[in-house]
Amino acid sequence: MSRSLQARLSLALTATILLVAVGAGCFGFISAYRDSIRMQDDMLRQVGALIARMGGTLPEAGAVGRYPGGDHESRIAVQWLASPGETTAQAEHGQRPLPLPADLHDGLQTVFMHHENFRVYVQALESGRRIALSQETDVRDRIAYRNAWRALIPVLILVPVLLLALQRIIGKLFAPLQSLRRDIDQRRDDQLEPIATTALPTEILPFVEAINRLLARVQGAMRSQRRFVADAAHELRTPLAALSLQAERLQQSEMSDTARERLRRLGSGIERSKALVAQMLALARAQGGEAAGSADASQRRRFVLREAVRPVLEDLLPLAQQKDIDLGVDGSLEVEVCSNPLELGLLLNNLIDNAVRYTPPGGRVSIAVAGEAATRAGQVRLEISDTGPGIAAEQRERVFEPFYRIDPAAAPGSGLGLSIVQSLAARLDIALRLEHAEASTGRGLRVILEIPAAERPADHPIS
Repeated sequence: MSRSLQARLSLALTATILLVAVGAGCFGFISAYRDSIRMQDDMLRQVGALIARMGGTLPEAGAVGRYPGGDHESRIAVQWLASPGETTAQAEHGQRPLPLPADLHDGLQTVFMHHENFRVYVQALESGRRIALSQETDVRDRIAYRNAWRALIPVLILVPVLLLALQRIIGKLFAPLQSLRRDIDQRRDDQLEPIATTALPTEILPFVEAINRLLARVQGAMRSQRRFVADAAHELRTPLAALSLQAERLQQSEMSDTARERLRRLGSGIERSKALVAQMLALARAQGGEAAGSADASQRRRFVLREAVRPVLEDLLPLAQQKDIDLGVDGSLEVEVCSNPLELGLLLNNLIDNAVRYTPPGGRVSIAVAGEAATRAGQVRLEISDTGPGIAAEQRERVFEPFYRIDPAAAPGSGLGLSIVQSLAARLDIALRLEHAEASTGRGLRVILEIPAAERPADHPIS
């Protein structure tokens, strides 16, 4: 059985309506049939009473009347009832419409003649003679069935109309729940704001309020966790800086080659630790809503994309030259976006830094804005491509997990870069996806960013 409340309610009401409709239809059909039979019996009585009131004027051979517009069988036969001295043979020779027996009692009765039933009404006159009014039962039944079916037509029309109206009403009643489901499904992982309760039914309001309380507790726990990570990163920066300074001073001392090599390794470890702490602090700020060096991380403004890309390229160009990597921009970046330049710069720095580190010497890293045909309305599509090993399709979700690295030996790092990128992209409403730079060979990585475009001023319409 379906666990959907809407489906169960719809099924229960539909079954109830059908059962009531069948009961009402049967009752109406039978009632209309019986009423039609009674009306025809009353008609026989009224005709008999009319003839008796008129003094019993009737031809000796009787008379046959038909309904207006009826067929030849829709008739009422009126005849004198045979007296005890009259033989049946006389009636069969046409002196009577029907060979009715003489011993019929007054009133209504059913008589079987000529292999069929007749409804007969016997009326006594003041003269002492009796008349008989008869009608074929089959004709009466056809009339009664026709009237009964006509009485059933409104029910047959009303039931499907009522079922359609019921489905629409139930759909409208459950519409707030569907809207609530869509709102929750479309939320990002870091969107823990309370759910709006203004348009929700009273019955589900306590459930949604309980969810809001849970979201508040989860938000508090995540805020505490991020604060702990940020505080730990801050606390680690000072001792690491001191260790780095001591290592630099120690290098100026006289020591053996073996000791100097070990000191070099110690310095490399300290530098990796400093980079890890810096990335942990950046991740905590990105997830917690604090951009590095920004007083208001959620503040966005209109600026040219080149302003965010150029400082990143200047910082990473020495590393690219050291590995003999061609790092550059294909085309123009003179396109306006609406974002936070500091946060966007941090996002691009992590992406381009990863591209340079994982691209082998002699490779290429390019940044380009896709043409209008590849850009969605209201979005600027920025592509960062490299000639490195790429990322397999089955691993593209996991690479955004903190500290996850596909090949730790391929390049130095901590596995936090793409986690920072994902957090910043969600915060800036930037759509992010990965694909192969060369689809035919499966080599290289292309990162596609769809950045909100700046709206054109009203006084400068698009030509």
